[in-house]
Amino acid sequence: MSHEPTALLAGDADRLALRRGLKDQVVEALGSDIVAGRLSPGTLLPLEALLLARFNVSRTVLREALTVLADKGLIETRQKRGTMIRPRLEWNQLDPSVIGWSGAPDDDRLPVDVGRRLDQLIEVRHIIEPAAAALAARRGTAEDLARIGEAYAAMEAAHSDLQAFRQADLAFHVACLRASGNDFLLPIAHAIRTAMTTSLRVTNTDARANIAVSLPLHKAILDAVLARDPDAASAAMTRHLADTQRRRDRLGRRPADTRARKAGQPRIARARSTRS
Repeated sequence: MSHEPTALLAGDADRLALRRGLKDQVVEALGSDIVAGRLSPGTLLPLEALLLARFNVSRTVLREALTVLADKGLIETRQKRGTMIRPRLEWNQLDPSVIGWSGAPDDDRLPVDVGRRLDQLIEVRHIIEPAAAALAARRGTAEDLARIGEAYAAMEAAHSDLQAFRQADLAFHVACLRASGNDFLLPIAHAIRTAMTTSLRVTNTDARANIAVSLPLHKAILDAVLARDPDAASAAMTRHLADTQRRRDRLGRRPADTRARKAGQPRIARARSTRS
């Protein structure tokens, strides 16, 4: 029996995988350049010939990558003008890649734009997570609650292993969201996961000090959910997020706060908190 057709199929699969890998590399490079501001909204992308030379890929791969970026709302092609970077307000801000490209660098103070986007991510958490915790307490299944408890146990077991603690912390919050039982939360769960990953990476840097403070706050959330007390679960989550905001504030003054103080307006996140 000849194996030639199988060999041809395997070769096609290898070429397809290679093309996808090259496309993803182009998407990652251009997407991060756009979101980080190295390529500004309202300007044109470099000419196709320059992009082909930069990435050393085929025209097909480049065009597939640009299609992905267009689907994320980052660019649009206009006849006789070229490919333009769209205004920031038109980007798909809940796209996991766009959120991931917004990640802050590991330094002591944040660039203004990155700090603003991190503030917005934390505000999204303030809007969604206390309500999700209340729903988890009200209608989470036994399996849901067990999953939250397992994540908390993993946080306790992490001790000073910051990476393990971050992963368990993330699992805890995702488990709370899943336990809400709200089907409309599920499609955006991955986006929320990415937002929390960015937030945790920036605000959870001092392992020993943060774990000592964070564990009791998470334990209060877990206890309230297990007690089927929606109000207590929401309040406990809000207190935890207030602590997250406090740690973010240590990285530098929030540009949104500066504008709010000048306008005599209160801080949004603090206004939702139960304590300062």
